[in-house]
Amino acid sequence: MNDINCFNPCFCMSTQIKINPDLDWDALKLEYQTTSRLQIQNFFTNDTAEYLLQLLQAHQEWYLAYNHGNQFYESTLEDLQRLSPEQRHQFKSNIEKRAQNHFQYVFFQYYISQAIELGENPNHPLHAFEDFVNSDVYLDKMRFLTAEEKINKADSYASYYAPGHFLSEHDDIHPKHDRVAACTFSLTKNWQLNWGGHLAFYDKQGNIDKALIPAFNTMNVFKIPQSHAVQPVAPWAGAKRLSLLSWLHR
Repeated sequence: MNDINCFNPCFCMSTQIKINPDLDWDALKLEYQTTSRLQIQNFFTNDTAEYLLQLLQAHQEWYLAYNHGNQFYESTLEDLQRLSPEQRHQFKSNIEKRAQNHFQYVFFQYYISQAIELGENPNHPLHAFEDFVNSDVYLDKMRFLTAEEKINKADSYASYYAPGHFLSEHDDIHPKHDRVAACTFSLTKNWQLNWGGHLAFYDKQGNIDKALIPAFNTMNVFKIPQSHAVQPVAPWAGAKRLSLLSWLHR
């Protein structure tokens, strides 16, 4: 694990991750209660958002996350590099074939909650995000927003979508966890609409009801269950789709 030091001398890892103090929480709650989903622009303070982006850009320990039916896998970058061109092509073809008729995903992730639980990468600066989403300040805001007082914890991970990555339609219901809402913190700058990667929500007929472009310092929160997907990132996409994510649990 490479040591990641502070990039901004005014904002070291010991500095508190801060929510934008100018947000109108009463108005946000009204919108969430009306629509069951919400996009909050400028969720963090500017310094916080820039720092979190720097951490994601510098991060090295990404794992390729993908599934085969109900089996979920993570492969290290070293594992991927050992594959021959033919094996990489076959792996990609298998992913795409399964996606034709079944739930499928493939993208890079770093599961922060799991790394902390397993004692991996102690003092990694990204691990401070786990503390943030489990802080009283954050959880109190989420209880107010969702009107769900039983929220008692959150988990966290980082994601990086490269060209060809996607997350097909699903509703975030988990057999072992009582999830209230999903929260994604987009930290992608200068994303273009033709690059794909939109967070899309579907109506009962399968039409896209709303699609949200990756945008810097934007929080998307939505009630579970809700039909949604991350649209495939185009082969010509010119940047990394970077996010931090969390689920709110009862």
